[in-house]
Amino acid sequence: MKTWYKIMFVACLAVAASACRQKVWDDHFNSTGDGDAIVSPLNLLDYLKSVPEYSRFVEKLEELEIAGQLTRDQNLSVWVVPNAIMDQLAGMGLDERYVMNYHLNLLAFDYTKLKSGLRIQTLNGKYIQVERVSDEIMVGDSRITKGNQLCRNGVVHEIDALMRPDESIYDYLESLGAEYSIIRDSVLALNDTVFDVANSVPIGVDPTGNTLYDSVFVVTNPIFDAANIRSEFSQVTMFLPSNAVIQQCFESLATLYDQFGKDFLREDSLKAYQWIREAVFYNRVIEDYGSERDLVSAFGRLWRTDVQQVNADFRRMSNGRIYEVTHLKIPNNVHIAMIKQLFHYYEFVPEADRPALFTLHNVTDIVPTNRDHVTFPTLGIELTYRTLVVRGALTPGQPASIDFTPIMLENNPDGSVGYRVVEVPPGEYNLYMGFRSSTHPFVNIYVDGRQVANRLNVEPATPWNYDRSTNTVSGTRYNGWGGLVGPVTIDGDGVRSFRIKVEFAGLSTGSAETLEPYHWALVPTQNNY
Repeated sequence: MKTWYKIMFVACLAVAASACRQKVWDDHFNSTGDGDAIVSPLNLLDYLKSVPEYSRFVEKLEELEIAGQLTRDQNLSVWVVPNAIMDQLAGMGLDERYVMNYHLNLLAFDYTKLKSGLRIQTLNGKYIQVERVSDEIMVGDSRITKGNQLCRNGVVHEIDALMRPDESIYDYLESLGAEYSIIRDSVLALNDTVFDVANSVPIGVDPTGNTLYDSVFVVTNPIFDAANIRSEFSQVTMFLPSNAVIQQCFESLATLYDQFGKDFLREDSLKAYQWIREAVFYNRVIEDYGSERDLVSAFGRLWRTDVQQVNADFRRMSNGRIYEVTHLKIPNNVHIAMIKQLFHYYEFVPEADRPALFTLHNVTDIVPTNRDHVTFPTLGIELTYRTLVVRGALTPGQPASIDFTPIMLENNPDGSVGYRVVEVPPGEYNLYMGFRSSTHPFVNIYVDGRQVANRLNVEPATPWNYDRSTNTVSGTRYNGWGGLVGPVTIDGDGVRSFRIKVEFAGLSTGSAETLEPYHWALVPTQNNY
């Protein structure tokens, strides 16, 4: 008797559990906000055939010999459109098999699995992007109108428009027109087609014993190693500048080069092209452009969203996003390696102009002077270091100083040598200087009235003697930066002039209040954008 009760109890538990599971199943599919889910014992193909409004969709699948996929034991999802919408297929201008395969994918995705940000790979290899907007679910640009039609081997979701397959970033870039030819050709020029031995099939041997293959070739590109814009498995971002945007960027560069006395040469443009190519690719999806000020590209390039301007309405791609660039700037630290001039240029300023450019304190004499003569045989260069000797009276409490607006030399139309004021972009720089360092006194250095160095000892030959130290021409002691004085910030919104002050700050081993500066150099830091 006890055994019979136990059997009955277990049987009741099994029935209750089964009923519970059925209720959970029903609740699962009936609590989607889309009404009651349709549950059919038919497979997907037979179910679609049973719905008259889907007949044209089924006919097209059968015509393209795709319909058999829907009878598989493996679960699938079908994104179906009613008959009236099938007219859109002819107007897409795409391969019909490619489009119809985009509406089928392995795995069954019911409503509960359709989350914002989900990417679903379709049978054509491309991905569908899912987004939830309020109570609606968008797949690509289509809206689910009748979802969760559950079948024996999957689920059918009716949508309000045929989905146009998204392109990969690479395919889109490759198809761009002439107005984007600069960035398009710059990237595609790096392509290399190589033999893919792993995926090539041996089909025989030639008379010399070499294996013959049914050959497969693949496109490689160094950009793919950092941000694979061709792979459907990647999620990447590209900032896309048009030719007009790049040309405007280069015009600004040329103007800037002119302002600090340099020609904008071919090597400068190549450096800029390389920066652009390496700055526009990111191996992640950039969300909410501008919420992060500093973005670091797949190549380690810094992209500042408060400087670089893009259209926030991005183009969705099968493997990420493309943002259209509306304003592009090459960072100062990319195209300015060093801004450098010599102190003795003082002598090329006419007497009448000097008071506006040079302020002297307790100076008894100021004389441009030739000093050491050197040769650099490997460069074929011979020169004499020419300094600006500034002598003071060595009066207690009244240090000698020279406070000046930096200038550069330029050739006048009549063949004479003139000058112009140096203007630099605002931002952070490291200030380097050089002196005739032997027995030189200590100095205080100021830029725009702010002290950069206090009682700086510039007597050691390394690195202070002329410009013979720090980042010199390879294999020589020519044209270096000199000694590091310290970081300085040039304030403002546009290029401008600035002031440097060199002040006597006490004796080291010498006995005279004599300043003898040779050069100054500004080197942009990474913060100088």
